[in-house]
Amino acid sequence: MASWLWHELKRIDLPVVCIDARHAHAALSVRMNKSDPNDARGLVELVPVGWYREVRVKSEASQVLRSVLVARARLVSIRRDLENQVRSMLKEIGLLFPRAISAQFRLHVLRLIDDEHPLRSIVEGLLAVHERVGEQQEFLDKQIRQAAKSDETTRRLMTVPGVGVVTAVTFRHTIDGPTRFRSAQTVGAYLGLTPRRTQAGELDLNGRVSKWGDRLLRTYLFEAASVLLHRTQRWSALKSWGVRLMKRVGAKKAKVAVARKIAVILHCIWTDGTSFEWGAEKAA
Repeated sequence: MASWLWHELKRIDLPVVCIDARHAHAALSVRMNKSDPNDARGLVELVPVGWYREVRVKSEASQVLRSVLVARARLVSIRRDLENQVRSMLKEIGLLFPRAISAQFRLHVLRLIDDEHPLRSIVEGLLAVHERVGEQQEFLDKQIRQAAKSDETTRRLMTVPGVGVVTAVTFRHTIDGPTRFRSAQTVGAYLGLTPRRTQAGELDLNGRVSKWGDRLLRTYLFEAASVLLHRTQRWSALKSWGVRLMKRVGAKKAKVAVARKIAVILHCIWTDGTSFEWGAEKAA
């Protein structure tokens, strides 16, 4: 929440260190009394010792695109909630219709209930909000498509199967800079797609994925993995590996693993300046 302060201090050439809040909280929790002076003194003592992890603050351009992406995700959630609400209201009175979104959804609903129906006025109010939300989402979608079209890196990221405009732009402006990672393998851990590890004495267990990092990008990568495994028809070594993994460990775990692999591939494409290589299918 203090990124604006970080940018302003940098602009006047002052040395600034942004500390990970989780690390600062863990270090300050050992103090007996919590107060603003004690917290300030503790933060000052952390810097010379080096017992902290510095957080990279995104550029102002990336923060603007991130705001657009977060707003779009919120509108999609609101639209979905409205559609589910209308569907449940109609289902209670025995009215069903096929899956549809946007204008087709509103058209199906209005065909089912006539002007004399007691739910007509209630449904019309919800559909009016639904239409307005859809218009605003389309406006943000145009901004995202324009950002992707004008950026050469984003266009190369979209060559990965399953990765669309929204996923590529989200990855581009969430990572913000590929050089912040020593290795592409650490991108999966940064996004919370690697399992937690509990080790003590003879006990050494790997648990569920940590789910740390950016939730929005992690969700889009999981969706990209689902599209790759279930909808992409063209063969690739990535899909072949994911299908074999899905047969062995199940669909959900395989999608998480493929999402982590996609994140690594996206980082490599970004740093190498290349595009996705589909490869040739080998004969059995």
